[in-house]
Amino acid sequence: MARRRLRTTAATFRRSGPGPRLCVGAVAFGAALSRPAGAYDATVDATFDAQLYQVTSPFGSPALSRHRYTETLSLKVYDLQGDHDPKAPELDAVARLRVDTDFGVSPEERDPTNERAFVPGLQTTPLDIMMAYVEGRNYVGGLLGFRLGRQYVVDALGWWSFDGGLARITTPVHVAFETYGGFEQRGGLFMLSTSRFEGDGVSRGSRNGVPVDLDTSYLEESRLAPAYGFAVESTGLTWLSTRLTYRKVIDRDTVLVSPFADSSGNFATTGGDRVSSERVGWAGTLTAAGLGSLRGDVVYDLYSQRTSEYAASLDGTPFPALALGVDYEYFVPTFDGDSIWNWFSHFGTTTIQGRARVQPVHGLTFALTGGVRRFVTEGDPATYTATTANATGSTSADSSLYDVLGSLDAVYKFARGTGSLRLMDEQGDRGKRRGGDVALRHFFDDGRYDANGILSLYQWSDALRPDGDVASFSYVVGGGYRPFPKTRVGIEWEHSMNVLVGQRFRALATIDFTVL
Repeated sequence: MARRRLRTTAATFRRSGPGPRLCVGAVAFGAALSRPAGAYDATVDATFDAQLYQVTSPFGSPALSRHRYTETLSLKVYDLQGDHDPKAPELDAVARLRVDTDFGVSPEERDPTNERAFVPGLQTTPLDIMMAYVEGRNYVGGLLGFRLGRQYVVDALGWWSFDGGLARITTPVHVAFETYGGFEQRGGLFMLSTSRFEGDGVSRGSRNGVPVDLDTSYLEESRLAPAYGFAVESTGLTWLSTRLTYRKVIDRDTVLVSPFADSSGNFATTGGDRVSSERVGWAGTLTAAGLGSLRGDVVYDLYSQRTSEYAASLDGTPFPALALGVDYEYFVPTFDGDSIWNWFSHFGTTTIQGRARVQPVHGLTFALTGGVRRFVTEGDPATYTATTANATGSTSADSSLYDVLGSLDAVYKFARGTGSLRLMDEQGDRGKRRGGDVALRHFFDDGRYDANGILSLYQWSDALRPDGDVASFSYVVGGGYRPFPKTRVGIEWEHSMNVLVGQRFRALATIDFTVL
């Protein structure tokens, strides 16, 4: 029988939190997994973060206080099939959990009878299974791979997560075919999931204990949302990377048709299977070694029947110390099929920017960007409220608003630290924003001690705000001490001020250390 192995990675702790017991449990769990027969490796890691902050309204009340402690625990087990052979089938298991505890949530925020403070779906200690799947590779003569469980898909359609299965066939002719199906990860279900991967424009979760006439825009989520998709992509080519993908998600819950009751006091509902989202996308990159690259992507939304985004960029390196690039991007928001925003007009934003990065001497780097952003609106925004529909039922012609964008970054790395400068200016028809930051970090005694400082000054104006220009000034000072390798104890003080919110202060203590 092959000798069993267990390898644990270092567990990193950031700031204070109740996490050491969780980490010890992870190690014990990993050790327990090593007992069954099999020559596999296991890695365990954990992170802990603490955030204490308060956000006050410009009017003084209300104030939102939060005391958040976030913990993650990850376990990876390799070579479940036995001794590792690079030409034979491989089987791994991956799991990652996250607990995001907030001790600052007030009882009023979770009380459905408190119509002013109640937040539907707010949880004090949500447990999120970020991923948990078994993955196989090199099956059927190296052609077949698969995943089973909660997993991510990342492509031109963005980050997405689902519970189900994925199969991938990799051919010898630099083409791979992929298909998957299951249920979209959504909040409010019994499957310890989050709502961050749902379509935009909706708020869903469990409505248990919430009266039907309270927060009617908060949709019930009690039934699984089926989803499926497929993709074709290139493999094994150094000069080309491309992927064509399609995905569809189905809504199945019964939801309110209108947030308002009818004359008899009843709420109309609708149910049945219907499209939540259906999109197709493509992304590709051409690379010429030593010269540069050309990238492009496009997404078409089949539900709204429009191209929701497309982009292209060109990068080149004419000299070793000089890199140039240009970006073109168009984006228009699209929404879940159950969202009320589908009934409103919405237009796209187009951005064109040029980039340059130069390193004139060792340790000194300059980066410069400049461009234009175009917003499209329905009618003239200055007179829109006075515009009346013409004989065809439409308003006046669309208008365009423009912003001019520019930024300059400089970073200097020296033997005992780094210094940086950032200047930016954005101005146009809707207002302006300009300012800069200066930051410095210095190390002492071969890195045992460090000190850092930041000065920030910005000015902005908004055409919708009659108060005129607003200036904001902030500074941060801090330092750290490393009593032994991979461990740092630090403290920072931040002070920000402007005429809208007055004075704001923040004290932050951090402890970063590695054990195991």
